[in-house]
Amino acid sequence: MKRIAGWVSAAVLLACAASGAGESGLKVKQDPVEYAAAMKAVAAKFKGTPGVFLHIGDSITYANQNTRWAGKMGCGGGSAADQAFAKWTHAGEKNDKDGWFLAYTDCPGNRSETACSGIRADEYLAGGKSGMASLADIIKKFNPQIALYMLGTNDISGGRAVDAYIKDVETAMDALLANGTIPILSTLPPYRGKEDKVDAYNKALRDLAKKKKLPLLDLNEEMKARAGADAEKNYLSGDGIHLSGEQAGGPPTDENLKICGYLMRCYTAVQKGSEVKAAVIDAK
Repeated sequence: MKRIAGWVSAAVLLACAASGAGESGLKVKQDPVEYAAAMKAVAAKFKGTPGVFLHIGDSITYANQNTRWAGKMGCGGGSAADQAFAKWTHAGEKNDKDGWFLAYTDCPGNRSETACSGIRADEYLAGGKSGMASLADIIKKFNPQIALYMLGTNDISGGRAVDAYIKDVETAMDALLANGTIPILSTLPPYRGKEDKVDAYNKALRDLAKKKKLPLLDLNEEMKARAGADAEKNYLSGDGIHLSGEQAGGPPTDENLKICGYLMRCYTAVQKGSEVKAAVIDAK
């Protein structure tokens, strides 16, 4: 690819409401009870700068439209809680604490510090592609408190078996967890002509999140919830792989979230990150 349900405590409900979760936030919800206890144990091991929120991915993540609304606009037009989360994640600082910046800043080789065009899950682990550092070195250098992981589109393009792919994803999750980093695992967006493969990969990702008690950002289902049968048409660009970018800078109105794939991706990252912060990092 080229660049281009269950019980929730009252405290968690109030925190999620304050962070923007609700009708104006994520429509496809994960009960924080599914991951909060496990991730609190992980968070207790973290030693680093609060709020470093890395975005691990391929050209979909590297595209500057992907993080524009939060990283460059500071969640402009969003709720006060959205803007507070952007500030907490060092948005706009353009340094090694600003994960939004690290995702889009240009490095030699058609990549950024944390995302690389054409990269597969196994290649991200190993490093070396287009000068990309290994996952272990990225974790060591930037020491994220939270990391959003979305890789797999190039694995689909390369015809990789689901079992081989998800084994690499699990290895990545284990590396982040061992560092005291809370991983947010994301499902893959639509890929025109590869619907069955996307479904199989996403099922494996959902199963892995349950197995390891991880926060899950179900981007694919969120897109379907917002746009229904028009999700693929609305959220993909002309190449059928990358996301649509018009209105990527927001504001995150219902209409813009229904038609702009990159705004949807950035907006949902903020909502899920806010949920994790409330349910794990800020929870007493």
